[in-house]
Amino acid sequence: MTQALPPPRKIPVVPRPRHGELSGSYLARVARANRTDLRSFLTLLGSLPPALSSESPDLAVMVLTLNEAAFTRLLAYTGLDGEQLIRAIPSLAPRAISPLGEPPAIRLSFVKTLATDCPGCRLRRDGAHADTRLLSPKTACLRHGYWLFGQGGGQRLNLAAIPEVAAAQRRLERVASHRGPTAAMRAYEIASSYLQHSWRIDSHPLWYPDLVERWYRRVRTAGATSARTTWQLPGWAIHPECTSVAAVFASPYWAALAVPAPDRRHRLFYQRLLAELAVGDAPLRTMRTFDPLPRDIQEQARWGRLLNDPDWGAPPPATTTAKAVPFVDITDNYERSIRLLANSAAAATANKMTFYNSDTI
Repeated sequence: MTQALPPPRKIPVVPRPRHGELSGSYLARVARANRTDLRSFLTLLGSLPPALSSESPDLAVMVLTLNEAAFTRLLAYTGLDGEQLIRAIPSLAPRAISPLGEPPAIRLSFVKTLATDCPGCRLRRDGAHADTRLLSPKTACLRHGYWLFGQGGGQRLNLAAIPEVAAAQRRLERVASHRGPTAAMRAYEIASSYLQHSWRIDSHPLWYPDLVERWYRRVRTAGATSARTTWQLPGWAIHPECTSVAAVFASPYWAALAVPAPDRRHRLFYQRLLAELAVGDAPLRTMRTFDPLPRDIQEQARWGRLLNDPDWGAPPPATTTAKAVPFVDITDNYERSIRLLANSAAAATANKMTFYNSDTI
């Protein structure tokens, strides 16, 4: 049996909703401003979710979803306009929790992102916690000097000592303004995966140790604790290189140029990567130094996907026939070296056979 709720009446203090704030954070501020706790205030709006404990909630990740009836009661208590409230706090948009005509109810969930809210910005917002799903592509707060993305999120940096990190954040914002925030961060995460994992584990290119030394030097310059392995490095240590590679991956021009072609024009793509990473003085003789990236590009191209495609890396579509995309290296040096090795091996075998035959005559 549903417990009867008291008729709503306007509360004395209504905090101003902050743009991009989490619903749990705002409802907690309303409760705190009226000298009560969050759980007590929520009981006035509707039935509580079973998972909501009486302990201090983690407002940095808490999302409280109201159904239409509970949202109507919230508007009656606060006197706010519903459309303006949802525009400021998208996670407060009412959603059905059970069948139509349901009584007032609240559902609890949690935000799971790689982003972290900036503590300095939160103080400026009167303690309001930002919805980190809306922060893209903000990987660092240049105003307060906090790193906000992935490993080391929430760490305060001396950006004056590592200006390349601040410059990379500005560049990432420019990429997002041209390609869109979602495309920019997707390219950033793909770039991070190759830099931190694939190129470290699968192939370990000749130029990779130079990058690793640069990252450790950046950590030492910032006065941070040095990591023992590359996967323990804070995200800000590799941020400039991730941004440089992401700018290439997110570009429709470079993404299309990366697909292997008979005229070997895709060599320009790999030369661009080396230039962006500022490594490798020797001429680039094979794209295999970037493995497994060339194979991934070839495989995805068979399904009509480029590096900047939203479905990059997803399973092959069941209704699409794979296209034939040949694996063409950027020069014929590798193939010639393989032929030379094969010819040398064949000549050595022939010499052995000649020696054996002459010895038995």
